[in-house]
Amino acid sequence: MSVEALAPYLAGPGAAVLVLLLVGAGVYRLVVTWLMPATQAVVDRHMTELERAGQRHEDAVSRHMEHIESMGQRYDRLADQHSMEHRAILEAVQSLGHGSQ
Repeated sequence: MSVEALAPYLAGPGAAVLVLLLVGAGVYRLVVTWLMPATQAVVDRHMTELERAGQRHEDAVSRHMEHIESMGQRYDRLADQHSMEHRAILEAVQSLGHGSQ
């Protein structure tokens, strides 16, 4: 086979297949060497930000729980104080009622 006989195949379908293979290899190399590492960096930054947001949320919930507990303790103290005051008033009223009979 001479070059003149191969020329139509090299210029036509053979060249198209060769160009397709070269473009495919270039795209593969581009994806593997540039796109995947860039995507990994973006995903790592995103995951780090999610971890920070989760930690901030956890800290906020912890602060709210501490506040709720302190409010509960304050309520208990006020309820005890009110109960003691109420009891003292009742005893004073009862003692006044027994003394007048």
